[in-house]
Amino acid sequence: MRLKDPLSSKSWHVALAIGLAYAVAGVAWILGSDELVTSLSSDHDWHVAAQRYKGLLYVAFTAVALVRAGHRALARAGEALRSRELQVQDLFQRHPQPMWVYDADTLAFLSVNAAAVRAYGWTPDEFLGLTLKDIRPPEDVPRLLEVVSGRQEGPRTSEVRHWRKNGTVLQVRITSHRVPFGGRAAVLVMAEDVTREAEAREALQRQQSQYDQLHQSLAEVLWLASADGREVLYVSPAFETLYGRPAEDFRRDIALWLEVVHPDDRPAALSSSAELLARGRSECTYRIRRPDGSERWVSDRKRQILDEAGRALMIGGIAEDVTAARERDAERESARADLERRVRERTADLEHVNAELEAFTRTAAHDLRSPLNALTGFSHLLRLRHGGALDDDGRRMLQQIENSARHMSALITDLLVLSRVSAAELTLQTVDLAALARAVVQDLQNQAPDRHVRFEAPAQLLAAGDAGLLRALLTNLLANAWKFTGRRDDACVRLAGEVVDGRLAVVVQDNGAGFDATGAAHLFEPFQRFHAASEFSGTGVGLATCRRIVERHGGRISAESQPGCGASLRFTLPLAAPGQAPT
Repeated sequence: MRLKDPLSSKSWHVALAIGLAYAVAGVAWILGSDELVTSLSSDHDWHVAAQRYKGLLYVAFTAVALVRAGHRALARAGEALRSRELQVQDLFQRHPQPMWVYDADTLAFLSVNAAAVRAYGWTPDEFLGLTLKDIRPPEDVPRLLEVVSGRQEGPRTSEVRHWRKNGTVLQVRITSHRVPFGGRAAVLVMAEDVTREAEAREALQRQQSQYDQLHQSLAEVLWLASADGREVLYVSPAFETLYGRPAEDFRRDIALWLEVVHPDDRPAALSSSAELLARGRSECTYRIRRPDGSERWVSDRKRQILDEAGRALMIGGIAEDVTAARERDAERESARADLERRVRERTADLEHVNAELEAFTRTAAHDLRSPLNALTGFSHLLRLRHGGALDDDGRRMLQQIENSARHMSALITDLLVLSRVSAAELTLQTVDLAALARAVVQDLQNQAPDRHVRFEAPAQLLAAGDAGLLRALLTNLLANAWKFTGRRDDACVRLAGEVVDGRLAVVVQDNGAGFDATGAAHLFEPFQRFHAASEFSGTGVGLATCRRIVERHGGRISAESQPGCGASLRFTLPLAAPGQAPT
């Protein structure tokens, strides 16, 4: 950029004017010094001539000296001005921010610096072929013309958008002021790229908008108050929905929150405020009364907001409408109470039915045993007194009668055991299942001394349960394993256990006849059999008894088996208390 100074072209005129002024002063001095010249000579003619020529010569020399001195001074001033112009030109070109000068009338670019060339992408020649309108988006041009048409007084700063050569848009902050340039009115502009700042500002505005939308969408009332609790700083729009009043009412009078609290709940609300001051936070649930007379339950949670030094800056809180939850809780409590009442009633009915069933079972067993004993006794007498008169077919039929009588007696016994299992009161203690199992196996071995069965069990297997019922459980399971391995020379029965999910999981396993496990779901129901009576004897009640015993101990029982591959009966029992010796 080159700024032209008219002083440089008029330096000689200024110098001549100064010389003329000094010449006039010299002439005036000479004409005024006649008296001095007269005192030097008495010749009048010479004196007059000498004075005039001497004065004129003095004036001539003085004028020449002054003209030269003035010219030199003005030349030095012009040189200084040119030096300053070069400094300004260098500062303009080297300035890190884009700068340019444009014509105030045509808006054409007159000069641009290197930073503008780098920032906008046009070459200097391309820049000088553009106008200010060419670097503004079309929709911004009307506003540009409106601004530049006004009379600018002093520097002006504004934020505008500029096109770059590659088509991208810059958000810039421009500072402009009028300057003379080449004898015309011009405007000097400095542009600062604030695109990132603008993007950050827009992002912050978007976040604020989203924050406001979030607060408006929340059903909970969010509020902020001064540290002393005397001034409301913010309250969310949900206040009007919950309290039925404009939020402005709460901002005008912060004491409104206590006034709308149900009188019966105000002590709890005040206690919550005292707790806030003492502990820095508090929670409370109370009822409020709305202007329409309705009541709502409010969960009020608030805390102090502290600075780095731990001083309270303000108080923040959330008020949530929990009316629906309270009503659901009340309904659930009512339903639970009703369920408990019905359970008590059903339990009482069941206990009554069980008592009647047990009485019936005992009576039926007694009534059945009398004719059964008579049948057994007469069969025995028939064999003793008239056995010789019976042929082979008669003796076979007599044997069948005796076998059926014994089976009926065993069935009655098992049914009595099953009924007692359901009604017996549990006496929990630590029981060594391994010791019980070895005793049961020994009894089975004594009953069949010719059998050779390998029995495997851990040294100790402790469970918590009723010793009598657990013995009955193991007796049934081990007797079945003993029975179903009767046709194997390498018969093996195994007892094992492990802790699973805090309970003792026990398995009784054999390598006997096995069965089809697809029907195992019915295996534990009374009178269910998986083998014909001709293959293996039994009443079909033993496993049902086992299930009752296990369930009374809070466990479950299941079976796994395949025909010819043995069976595994698994059940769970409570763990024994640590350090307690078995009975």
